[in-house]
Amino acid sequence: MAREAGVSITTVSKALNGYSDVKPETKKRIQQIAQRLNYMPDANARSLGGKARKNLAYLVSGLAKQDESGFVYGMLSGMYQASLDHQFDFIILTTNAAKQGELSYIQLCRQKNIDGVLVSGLNINEPYYRELMNSEIPCVVMEGEYKSKNVCGLSIDNARAAYDVTHYLIGMGHKKIALMNGKSTATVSQRRLKGYLQAMAEAGLETGEAWVENGEFDEDEAYRATFRLLDNCLGVTAIFCSSDLMAIGVLRALKERGLKVPEDISVIGFDDIPVARYINGGLTTVAQDPYEMGRIGGEILYHMITEKKEYGHVYVPYQFVKRNTVKVYYPANRTVNT
Repeated sequence: MAREAGVSITTVSKALNGYSDVKPETKKRIQQIAQRLNYMPDANARSLGGKARKNLAYLVSGLAKQDESGFVYGMLSGMYQASLDHQFDFIILTTNAAKQGELSYIQLCRQKNIDGVLVSGLNINEPYYRELMNSEIPCVVMEGEYKSKNVCGLSIDNARAAYDVTHYLIGMGHKKIALMNGKSTATVSQRRLKGYLQAMAEAGLETGEAWVENGEFDEDEAYRATFRLLDNCLGVTAIFCSSDLMAIGVLRALKERGLKVPEDISVIGFDDIPVARYINGGLTTVAQDPYEMGRIGGEILYHMITEKKEYGHVYVPYQFVKRNTVKVYYPANRTVNT
């Protein structure tokens, strides 16, 4: 192709990879020749002067039709910004448990010529979760907890955040506090359960299987699970939800039972999704920033790739946002605003 176009191999490579220092007429001529020959650049061989551009990937498991929380888009945007800052190429990959059984994690990375990966959405029972323990490629895993020089976990301190929420409710006079948790196979759910149980135990308050339901991080499932909580946990005065999306389902169920929030029962969510400030006059919740998480994940990968830097688990800040779905609880059914 270079011979036919009358240019060097380097110029062909530049033209086909979008570099700006090739004359428009030369670029057009090369592209026309490539189209006629049905030529596609080999991703594994792209390099200029021996210096290949690095490829970062955002790998998400279980991508849903809708992302009401905005987490996937937020993290994607943050990581994309990091790739721009360091002039890395950036691609998006999706997977699920079935696909992971067909193509291993390392095979996927090699096939796509990936130098670093940010992974989100993995459950502990998925094949890639176990494979990452021995990753040869720099990897940042959301909520992951690994002891490997090539793997870094990234999250807020979920156990501490859940402890803070539960401790706050206890301080507001609530003693019968239920937890609407996420998925039992998700590490984030396990950590939030740990924080909840720790705060309840320290206060000497009742817990048990009946006081914890898994809403699967789904509004409709949380809606159905709320009725089980109300039937099995007599006198419950507060429900802590492991996501704002589940809190919406909880609020629907409470309204259907004729219970007012926060007058009859207090509710706290988690994530501070965009609609949280409008729900029930403002949902009390824990705020985390998915864009910043994605950006930090990209920065970590940059240092792991270029400097061979090793990380343990990186915790990013969270904020407890107090709005209008919690009231001080008084046994005599007298409540005051907070």
